[in-house]
Amino acid sequence: MRNAEEVDRLDRLGGQLRRAGDLPAAERAYREGLALAERHLAPSDLSTARVCNNLGVLLKYTGRFDEAAAVYERSREIFVATLGADHTEVATVLHNLGGLAHAAERPADGEAAAREAVRIRAAALGADHPQTAADRAALAAILDATGRHEEAIILLEGALAIFEATLGVDHHEVGVTLGNLGAIDARLGRLERAESRLRRALAIKKRSLGPNHPELVPTLGTLGVICRRRGDEVAARQCYERALHLLEGRVVDDHPSLVALRANLAVLSPTAPLA
Repeated sequence: MRNAEEVDRLDRLGGQLRRAGDLPAAERAYREGLALAERHLAPSDLSTARVCNNLGVLLKYTGRFDEAAAVYERSREIFVATLGADHTEVATVLHNLGGLAHAAERPADGEAAAREAVRIRAAALGADHPQTAADRAALAAILDATGRHEEAIILLEGALAIFEATLGVDHHEVGVTLGNLGAIDARLGRLERAESRLRRALAIKKRSLGPNHPELVPTLGTLGVICRRRGDEVAARQCYERALHLLEGRVVDDHPSLVALRANLAVLSPTAPLA
């Protein structure tokens, strides 16, 4: 088997393991692929760029933000040099760089990359393509985190309509977008709408990812906040503890999501029964 094919195989394996929630095994596959690429492929090989990008996604999930930024930038540089600055592969990395800044709680730092991803993708694929919608949804998360909630809602509702029309009402992207809309509703005090959207999002994510995937954590955490705000500390505790169980041992101990979940759990009444 040629070296590039083996790198691509390891990259695909890493993606399969990451989607299944086995983050340590996914990381091993990506790193093995990258090491092979570094030994046997040219520095500008596209297989190297792709495995760097996907390793960056894994590192972002686990909270190693600086290392994720480094491999994303390496990937972007290869794609720009080989394919040109307006290629959709570049848009994918820019999308991920925006998401990384959001995850690292520096959302303003990611806005320019997220907007450029939307521009490139819309020019290449069209404004109503689901990948363009995904870029707009990523930009919306940044806008929400910087206080522009209503602008974020417009982008997310537009993306949701495209996903439902092109991918189906039970697609994973629909679940992710509903979760993001529900989180904004919760921040704006629209608790009934927020809970409805979040419970639908959780059901879709469980069907697409399984019940033990770490990507369920944001939805569970926000549901916990809503339960606490309406006085149901038992349900809130169940959400927080379930989310913690899905994250602990999979991410660094100071990961922002882990820190937030522990803080939310700590403010519950000590008399609330354990889940």
